[in-house]
Amino acid sequence: MAPQVAYVTHGGGEELEENLVVRPTSEAIIGTMYANWVQSWRDLPILINQWANVVRWEKKTYPFLRTTEFLWQEGHTAHETEQEAEDETLKILNLYADVCENVLAMPVVKGRKTESEKFAGALRTYSIEALMGDGRALQAGTSHNLGQNFAKAFDITFQARDKTVQHVWGTSWGVTTRLVGGVIMVHGDDSGLVLPPAVAPYQVVIVPIGRDNWRETVLPTAKQIQAQLQAVRLRVTLDDRDERPGWKFSEWEMRGVPVRVEIGPKDIEKSAVMVARRDTREKQSLPMDGLVDRIKGLLDGIQRGLFDRAVQFREEHTQRASTYAEFNQILEGRPGFVIAPWCGSADCEAQIKADTQATIRNMPLGSTKPSGSCVRCDNLARVVR
Repeated sequence: MAPQVAYVTHGGGEELEENLVVRPTSEAIIGTMYANWVQSWRDLPILINQWANVVRWEKKTYPFLRTTEFLWQEGHTAHETEQEAEDETLKILNLYADVCENVLAMPVVKGRKTESEKFAGALRTYSIEALMGDGRALQAGTSHNLGQNFAKAFDITFQARDKTVQHVWGTSWGVTTRLVGGVIMVHGDDSGLVLPPAVAPYQVVIVPIGRDNWRETVLPTAKQIQAQLQAVRLRVTLDDRDERPGWKFSEWEMRGVPVRVEIGPKDIEKSAVMVARRDTREKQSLPMDGLVDRIKGLLDGIQRGLFDRAVQFREEHTQRASTYAEFNQILEGRPGFVIAPWCGSADCEAQIKADTQATIRNMPLGSTKPSGSCVRCDNLARVVR
């Protein structure tokens, strides 16, 4: 990580005798402590999970996606056997994928990174890759099987069951505030945010509509609806500001609130409310009787709909190539994902990147072994990427 490491060279107005490294990741800190804590197989497995800020000196930054300092969740484990470490690595990968898909409504592709793209010092690196609305790929999370490499570097040993002294098998994994950017780019539109109900700070906004006396005629009913929705643990806000309704509609659309409930004097007469979805912009009149259950169902439908829409977009922007000419033709635009057979050669990988700027995101788990030759050379294809 040397190109991205930030050093502190001066402190208190004086040059330091020894430069201090601003932490880019925590393997060194954790490894040092594990070497002191782990003595016996009875101490294993051991896991540290933390939320921490780290610094990486990026040449070019992007809000949320690539910043000099960022908050992330990272985990570090030590195990007795190689299989336990591999199981943990894949367990966390699946956990990250579950959060992305079932909470953020963001479909991902789980797979293994190539040797050139894996975490430095790792035995294997796995990632989840998502496709953004502009056709770009986003690495949404990584999980590393460190093997015994870091254990040997930091002398993390334990007395095994057979009384021999062995090095532990390690893992590390993390996701960052990059996921915030991912949600924005997967679901957002030209009017602003579109937030999945599972993570929206407010799932419902209630906007009272009326004339000068609306606080006496409409607001009491709006507050009753708010209380009913909050009683079933929905996150609800009531916009009782003295602003025009249209202005409020635009602001809450920009903020991405999944459901907007509009209520005015005529709605109260009909014992109904007007409900608008942020994702599809559809509006419908719903009776107040049974309104809570209907809105809960609507929120569930929005959550599923956002995921299904993102899956459809990914499928529409995923293409296959079997020849290099076909591969280059596809990459003339910004196609999204391209699936192609690869021989596994680092030279082919580097040449493809030099020719097209395309990078291998990962080698999808569970994909069938390809037949035929590599997309770039005549050698037998070994993996799909």
